[in-house]
Amino acid sequence: MTAYQAATGRLGKNIETGIRPFDIGHDLRPVAELIADAFAHELDSHGNAALREMRIMSHIGGFLKLLNRSTSEFDDVFGGFVWVEHGRVVGNVTVQRADSTGSRWQIANVAVAPAYRGQGISRRLMNRALEHIAASGGQWAVLQVYARNTVARNLYDHMKFEEVGGSVDLRLGKVPKIDLPSPLANLYTFSVGHWQSLYDLANYQHNASAQWWRAIRRSDFQITIEQQLAEWFWQRMGRNKVYRRCIQTTQRFDAALVLTAMRWRGTHQMQMWVRPEQYGQHERSLFEWTLATLQNYPRWPVHLSLSMEHTAALDVAQALGFQAQQTLLTLRHKI
Repeated sequence: MTAYQAATGRLGKNIETGIRPFDIGHDLRPVAELIADAFAHELDSHGNAALREMRIMSHIGGFLKLLNRSTSEFDDVFGGFVWVEHGRVVGNVTVQRADSTGSRWQIANVAVAPAYRGQGISRRLMNRALEHIAASGGQWAVLQVYARNTVARNLYDHMKFEEVGGSVDLRLGKVPKIDLPSPLANLYTFSVGHWQSLYDLANYQHNASAQWWRAIRRSDFQITIEQQLAEWFWQRMGRNKVYRRCIQTTQRFDAALVLTAMRWRGTHQMQMWVRPEQYGQHERSLFEWTLATLQNYPRWPVHLSLSMEHTAALDVAQALGFQAQQTLLTLRHKI
């Protein structure tokens, strides 16, 4: 009898130990606590917000379970499996469709309570997740893991997951005082109305391999009226200002950056894109322009996320004092 069968029983009733499907009516709160404990040092503001939502939703878990019986609305959000020990949820894996066809599935939130680690629970949860994907007709399983999580990476390596890309989060602790550089040739201001050119540049930079799991979305670049009004309002209020600059020699963008400079508090946010065949030509100039512009703002930290493949930008950033905070790898497994 498998662990899954032991946990569900022949009549489908839960017993005390083993794997069983995630139950939205009872498992939201314990799974939220598992995730909070396992990823305490990795969660960003979006992750913490998702945990708060899970905790809030746990108060109406019974209603959600009843609703899900008739609509299955939450299957692709909260689908997965938990490991129970003496009736207590001590492990979790979330399994979700990653595309509309169901050929790619995402595995996430692989977490085990500290007292139960090292007992093979993560491996058994992962095996059950892969079995579920195969039974559902999926062709690929995909997940993300931080490079420094050697325990998880060793497990995924053993299970034949392969790396298909990654991103590096960088942080500059304090904007340094610098001499203003000479004006950049071919550096132009662009507006939100030029979102298509920026989208085309980003789409071109991130090749098919990098977009294998999650393609770049137009909605990330096509700023809505509401977002434009909010941007205008906060600039008028003096909280922050968004700068958009591009290097353009033809009708296309060769490179571009978007800088959100903070006036009140927080962290300056920087985004950068460069055409791959021009790597190494524009990065230093764009970084220097950014730091020069931030001379007129409080010397808050600066955050930037770059593709692992954009080594020219990574080298310049680190030479200017940016420190790599964490590297997030994307892995896939053929079912």
